[in-house]
Amino acid sequence: MIKLALSDLDNTLIPYGQGRASDAAIAAVRAANAAPGVLAGPISGRTVAMMSWMFENDAADCFQTGVFVNGQVVRLRGRVIYQEAPARESLERLVAYLRERDGERTALTAYENNSVNVDVVVGITDKELARHPKAFHAFRRTSAHIPAGTYVKNNIHSDHSRAHMEALRRDLAHDFPEFDFVFPSATSSTLDILPVGISKMSGLTVLMDQLGIGINEVCVFGDSENDLAIIEGVPNSVAVSNAAPEVVAAARWHIGAVTEDAVAKALLDIADAARTADMPAFMREEGEDRHATSGAAAPITGVGPTHMG
Repeated sequence: MIKLALSDLDNTLIPYGQGRASDAAIAAVRAANAAPGVLAGPISGRTVAMMSWMFENDAADCFQTGVFVNGQVVRLRGRVIYQEAPARESLERLVAYLRERDGERTALTAYENNSVNVDVVVGITDKELARHPKAFHAFRRTSAHIPAGTYVKNNIHSDHSRAHMEALRRDLAHDFPEFDFVFPSATSSTLDILPVGISKMSGLTVLMDQLGIGINEVCVFGDSENDLAIIEGVPNSVAVSNAAPEVVAAARWHIGAVTEDAVAKALLDIADAARTADMPAFMREEGEDRHATSGAAAPITGVGPTHMG
């Protein structure tokens, strides 16, 4: 039986650019949470504050439990049980590095974890911001330094090409070993910045440990590079049909496209199966493959105590 179902948002539960979850998706997350013994929510690179518009303000129950900011924030039933922000000193050094290497076309962006409309571009001026609407169209504020506050999520935005950003990532990986840099989608030129070793999988492990459930009782849905850790690490991993090829190859189970509300349908299947303590139907249709396991759910091992960083 699946006891924890977590979905990536952009291009997995929500079509990229749509902005908010469909009514069907919201209803499905609620149905899964209402099923006996099941918790459902996001496993996303987004902040908790962003959930208010992605799920609409009247659907706050859809993100009471989940993994946010690619594993840097974990919530269980509305309470933050883990939070880790990148080292401010390293981020400030990164701001100067980007300025020297790419000028005003590439900059660090910072997001306050608990508030909306306070996102900021760091290291460029207001005039420079206005000159690069492609890279910074969603931002209205600049700052010479990272503001005070809980700016847990940090990205690199640029109006350079994806190829340029891939080259930049190679340089960053060498010069900033304290960070991991991942692309949140197959086409985006934006880079997510994570403390080294943090991933959606590390956040999921914290949540499983708190719930006392085995990894075979978890289902995850994803589509892109920042989902690979969970797609490779969770036996019941699911790729939407529009996922990147490496995600499709790594996933055990495969469903329809994000534009078809495929994850919503799978969540309803999970909710139905929970009523008879069974596995959902879509997990009984593809046969055995590389993730297949037998026997009881494995216990979680090697997990340290959760903490607030």
